[in-house]
Amino acid sequence: MRKELILKYIEDWEKRGYKNGIPDIAPDRLESLNKVPSYRKIALAILKNDPSFKSLGFTPKKSNVYSALKRIEIKNRNPKKVNQLKLFK
Repeated sequence: MRKELILKYIEDWEKRGYKNGIPDIAPDRLESLNKVPSYRKIALAILKNDPSFKSLGFTPKKSNVYSALKRIEIKNRNPKKVNQLKLFK
């Protein structure tokens, strides 16, 4: 998974104008704003153990498991037994 994301990161930046490849290092300020790519940024993401590469601008994939469990929980609720307090009488 990491290899595909790294290759996608490099490919995306090559499409944005880095035809000769991305640089090894870039100014810290520009890197922190995600304005320029660099191999140093990729290495730091690996060293920080960032499997979804959020630091490179990728968004983590959402899990469908939580939604499925929540639907099951709601379905199994007893509609007659409601623990909610009434606001007005």
